[in-house]
Amino acid sequence: MTWFRNIARSGLLHTDEYQKKRSILLSNYISLLLCGCLLLLFIIRRFVFGHISGGINVYFLAVGFILFLAPVLLNRLYLTTLSRIHLCYAPVCFIWYIYVSLMRDMSVIEQATYDSMRIYLLAVSSIPYLLLNHKRKYLLVLGILPTLMSIVLLDWALSQFGVGINQRGIPSVESDLVGIRTFIAYCIMSISCFIFQSIITYNDTLNKRILSELKSKSDEVQEQNEKLIQSQERLNEINEHLEDLVSKKTADIKAQNEKILKYAYSNAHHVRGPVARLLGLIQLSKLDTELDYPWFLEKVEYTAKEVDAIIHGISKELNEIDNQNVTTKVGSDNVGPLV
Repeated sequence: MTWFRNIARSGLLHTDEYQKKRSILLSNYISLLLCGCLLLLFIIRRFVFGHISGGINVYFLAVGFILFLAPVLLNRLYLTTLSRIHLCYAPVCFIWYIYVSLMRDMSVIEQATYDSMRIYLLAVSSIPYLLLNHKRKYLLVLGILPTLMSIVLLDWALSQFGVGINQRGIPSVESDLVGIRTFIAYCIMSISCFIFQSIITYNDTLNKRILSELKSKSDEVQEQNEKLIQSQERLNEINEHLEDLVSKKTADIKAQNEKILKYAYSNAHHVRGPVARLLGLIQLSKLDTELDYPWFLEKVEYTAKEVDAIIHGISKELNEIDNQNVTTKVGSDNVGPLV
């Protein structure tokens, strides 16, 4: 059924809006449906009611096929508006053509013939509402006119061709009543189709707005995802930098601790000697001996200065270690903020 699908999709473009695509598909399907119904009527008339004179023959079948397939060709040529208008007029014109042609050959026309013509006109009266958007009112009115005028002016128009019910038909008291019933049925069908079309159009507009909002939200989510990805990459970079800083800081602290232990061990031995000498001098001063006090004081002063120099050296080393800690802390504080 590839050929059928290709015919049904004639004139479709990927760039067309949804409503236009739907109208093109509907017009093509209605064209094919009318051709199928016409062929079915021809077969039934030929093989089931072949004993009845008149009816659809091969000539009418060919004319109907040409009229009903023309919209598909127009869609193929991208004349979509003309295709829809043609499809609103072609079935009505064909019904008038075939019935007037057959009625002219009848000496007496039965009421059933007039009624069947009204039924077919009612059947095709829904086509304009399926194909035309009510927002383009002038096109909708133009598409409705053929069926509306045919149903309202049916008896008068038939009399202009000489086949009116008062000319060749069998008048009955219900003829006018049938016309009124047909008009009421047409009004019911038209109003229902118009409401149905309005609901479809409203839903299409609503769906389009919802899709637009969803697309906007999707774009926002996509943008946020990209920002999150960038933030995650930035965070990974910062984490790697922090790991490096922690490793470096740990190594620095370890080295500084080793230095402190080394200095503490070394300086403790350096201080121990002068302190021991001071203690010895103090013990010597306690002895009851003649003591050269200038020499004694000179030794005490020298030893005290030696202890003081050693203490200053220790303080200097500790200050250098503190300055290194402060510099490292300031460098770690300059890490960029998380995004």
